Amino acid sequence: MVFPGGLLPPIGLEIPCAGYAVDVPMKFDALGLVTLDFKGGIRVRVEANMGGFGGVKLRIIGEQYSANHPTLGIVTLSQADIDTTPLSLLEVLSNMPPKFKNTLFHDFTLTIEKPPGGGGAPLVLSNTKTMTTLNDSLTIFPPQGAVYQLQQPVEFAPVGEPSKVVAQLLQFPMTMSHNA
Repeated sequence: MVFPGGLLPPIGLEIPCAGYAVDVPMKFDALGLVTLDFKGGIRVRVEANMGGFGGVKLRIIGEQYSANHPTLGIVTLSQADIDTTPLSLLEVLSNMPPKFKNTLFHDFTLTIEKPPGGGGAPLVLSNTKTMTTLNDSLTIFPPQGAVYQLQQPVEFAPVGEPSKVVAQLLQFPMTMSHNA
């Protein structure tokens, strides 16, 4: 994708990307360590220019990833319905050759179809702190086959009870590709 006027996408542009992460380690208090293969996507909108060397701020306007697990059923990470998530960043690190740093800030609702330890209804959790994924060596944006890494493990607790952590996402190596 080539943008008029330079390396950065224009304000207002919406950019959809597909994503997948395989062998994602997730720890559940009632079950222990499991690995999940997530597939899904994200849509960001360019919100504002940044000062300095150059960059733009991005708002995540849609995001969801799902995994199937033999014990847990469908495990889904969905964009949380909150307005406090910081804007994500796309920074220009160099012009020639082009190099970008993309920092994505996520707040998720984690839904587990068949909760560990029983119970009939799906278990709904939220992350206790905003999750950050990063790729600091992009040569093009939107990304094509670029891997974003989780910057630190993320804890999940029942909605409204952040001190009752029951699950932890340990890694999230998400491969992202723009889908026009």
